[in-house]
Amino acid sequence: MSNLLAMLATSGNALDVYQQALSVVQNNVNNASTPGYARQSLNLEAQPLDVADGLAGGVAAAGLDNSRDQYAEEQVQRQTQALGQYTAQANATGTIQSFFDASGSSGVSAALSSLLQAFSAWSVTPNDATAQQSVLDSAGNVAASINGLASSLSQTSQQLDTSIASTASQINSIAAQIQSYNVQRLTETTPDPGQDAQLHSALDSLSQLTNFSTVTQADGTVTVLLGGGSPLVIGSQQSALSTASSPAGAQVLDSQGNDITSQVTSGQLGGMLDGRNRVLGSMLGNAQQTGTLNQFATAIAGAVNQILESGTVSTATGASAGTALFAFASSTPTDAAATLEVNPAITASQLAPVDSAGNSNGNANRLAALENTPLTQLGGMSLTQYFGQVTSAIGTENQNATDNEQSQQQIVAQATTLVNQVSGVSLDQEATNILQFQRAYQATAQVLTVINTLADSLINMITPLT
Repeated sequence: MSNLLAMLATSGNALDVYQQALSVVQNNVNNASTPGYARQSLNLEAQPLDVADGLAGGVAAAGLDNSRDQYAEEQVQRQTQALGQYTAQANATGTIQSFFDASGSSGVSAALSSLLQAFSAWSVTPNDATAQQSVLDSAGNVAASINGLASSLSQTSQQLDTSIASTASQINSIAAQIQSYNVQRLTETTPDPGQDAQLHSALDSLSQLTNFSTVTQADGTVTVLLGGGSPLVIGSQQSALSTASSPAGAQVLDSQGNDITSQVTSGQLGGMLDGRNRVLGSMLGNAQQTGTLNQFATAIAGAVNQILESGTVSTATGASAGTALFAFASSTPTDAAATLEVNPAITASQLAPVDSAGNSNGNANRLAALENTPLTQLGGMSLTQYFGQVTSAIGTENQNATDNEQSQQQIVAQATTLVNQVSGVSLDQEATNILQFQRAYQATAQVLTVINTLADSLINMITPLT
């Protein structure tokens, strides 16, 4: 009789185990599309069977297991970080490239070409008032075009500063979610699949924004470190990021106010910092460099002014010396492009076409030849060559970033597919599991019915005492 009762208990426990298994399968199906969720499975453990010792065998639940592959998921995060960087770089350089006309039919290139043509026309009739005024007007257009380009680039720089600050806030928000997970994890004995999914979904979102590494501690909490080692989350503590802008460019600061910009090398934040500090910095200048656009403005003003100031307004004895055509804020090299203008003190009659040797149109010819004249301040390139190189460089930057973005999208897709194959929920497999556990449940229930019938029969066979 005792063996029958033991078998009843074992069968009842098996029913409970199979019910748990079915619940796990149902949970998998419900969360098949939940971001960060990894397929769960109930570990089944066979119980010892020894009839002589009263061990009735059976099955027991031995805890939950999941199919998460940490290495594969870290690969997805790393590749996503690179994709975020390339996407941000492509967006930033695409905006910058839109301010340059590679065809030369508009913008600075067109204005410079018109000025050189005005110089050429003036050299033919150096005393013609119309030709002189055309030079002044064309010079004004060059200055306005360079001013406008500098303004557009500065606005883009400010927009990137705003986006960088917004991205840092998003990172802080996600870090707060991870910190909340850690707090909950410290109060639990076993991990919750739902919370685990939320954690990894948060990490996936974070990988779009910046580069980081994670360490799972013995107590189940997750430590998140920025690429260079600065902590974002340690246990129940979060370290918030902030941003600032200085002459050196945009900066990312840790919770103590330390500059950790160099630690952010990928993700959208890394890509925006690269566009703001490196690409725009190389054009507009910063604390370390003058900037190509300022160099160009300084060169064109310097070359034109030097030629004009070396000559005279006519060949007459005692003729007035030439006057500078351009002016800019020379005290601040990084403001040259933004402040370039036609000298407000010059008039058309003060243009000096006569060179130092007395040639009536010598200076005018030299100015017209600037299109192909190598300038020391531009590294031996002419004005048109130098600005063409600046235009070409930003085009190359954008093309490389776009190509990298497209290639990286494929890499991320492949890595994500691998993760889904390893830890994603297959509805077909779960349907098979449901059938298996249902049949096991039904079979165990049938065994339980048979044992119950045997127990009833045995009880009925016992003759009551009189």
